[in-house]
Amino acid sequence: MKDKKDWVEVLRHSKFVRSCHWGIVLTCLFLILTGIQLAFGYEIVDDPQALHLRLGIVFLGLWGLFAYFAMTEEWKWITPKRIPYSIKFVMEEAVAWVRGDHVEDPRAYDPKRKEYVEKVIPSQVLVWWTYVALTLVIGLTGLVLYDPELFKPFMNFADRLAMLFGINGYALVRGLHRFTMFLYITVAILHAYAATIFDTLHSMIYGTRREKVAWSSSKKISKEISKEIVGAGSR
Repeated sequence: MKDKKDWVEVLRHSKFVRSCHWGIVLTCLFLILTGIQLAFGYEIVDDPQALHLRLGIVFLGLWGLFAYFAMTEEWKWITPKRIPYSIKFVMEEAVAWVRGDHVEDPRAYDPKRKEYVEKVIPSQVLVWWTYVALTLVIGLTGLVLYDPELFKPFMNFADRLAMLFGINGYALVRGLHRFTMFLYITVAILHAYAATIFDTLHSMIYGTRREKVAWSSSKKISKEISKEIVGAGSR
């Protein structure tokens, strides 16, 4: 009897997911460039406001498609129930990083059952929900800035809140929009760094990745893994 392999090549990301992901990345880059031009006056492109608006609509549309896929196909890996597990992992990883080490990668695939035992790095749960929150804020504030009359209830609320800071609502919304952009850039940089550390960039380009094997008929799926993967039940 042949020994079972420790690694297996798996299709991790479909063409649809990869297309949405890189579409979001590209539109986000151009949104940042046109946003910088609108905010600080640097000459980058002609008519940055029109391009910024159109790209913003495309950006939100791609995010909508990506979110739909995540909610319907990947929900068990990103459910809010997993946030405590994700926080614990991030804290352990931070301690390990200070020591010059890494915590054990929990990702594993069971080729016998043809499914993942664990598909994501736990910190991705936090990254996902951070992206969702930032996308909602930057999308809403962008729409309010574009048409304050259409979104008058939000602008009225901003006006009342802005009085606490001695400014008007438009300035508050614009400031929140810019601040969220800087947060988005920060999270994106951390996300890109983590993609290199945890070797997920290749799968987001080519779709496949060599995954650690966890055989369902073997003790390799330990009780520790089962306990750690909290909230990763069926969708």
